[in-house]
Amino acid sequence: MPASAAHPASARPYGGLAMEERVAARRARFIEAGIELFGTQGFRGATVRGICAAAGLTDRYFYESFASLEALLADVYRSVRDAFAKRLTEESFGAADWHGDDAAVERQVAAAYEIWFDTVRDPRFARILLVEVLGVSPEMDALYEASARAMAELTITPLAATRPAIKLSKQRRELLGRALVGVGLQVAKMWMTGGYKLPRRDVVRTCVLVATGTLAALRAEAAAPG
Repeated sequence: MPASAAHPASARPYGGLAMEERVAARRARFIEAGIELFGTQGFRGATVRGICAAAGLTDRYFYESFASLEALLADVYRSVRDAFAKRLTEESFGAADWHGDDAAVERQVAAAYEIWFDTVRDPRFARILLVEVLGVSPEMDALYEASARAMAELTITPLAATRPAIKLSKQRRELLGRALVGVGLQVAKMWMTGGYKLPRRDVVRTCVLVATGTLAALRAEAAAPG
């Protein structure tokens, strides 16, 4: 077999990178460009040409990785969402203090909301997570809904595990998780649309009060006779 057939030119290392690495690097550049443009101009104000210019790549390479601008938006949303969820899991939800006393649990609740508001303090991330992903298409709505369900479960799990007596049905877990996520979303929208003028400590504390109040009510309910 000729060498050229065994090792196609497109698969050879170029600049020290294999083809797959080059494709991944270009994809990452498009995602960074998407974060910048979707987060500043908005999805509806963006074009493939503008994304390519921001990434410093041609449309040929854009369509190598994405079928459309909406496909890029989906990956941009996932990228920002997953970075937040990873940080939340590592820095707050994975802490042993969730099984400590009330003060320790409250500190972890505060830490979780601090991570959320630190994320949305970047106006680009806030716009992508809270605004641009909504109402684009049924597919994007489904992605957002699936993400909301997953975040609700991620949120309620450490709270429900703080005391063994708290037992929640699947439906109650879902409802409470969605309610707690909703608090963070609505307060973040208010904070963002108000130009971040509200003191951050106040927006965090508001969410902490709702979460710890919910936890206290669940504990009281579990301790009630009958």
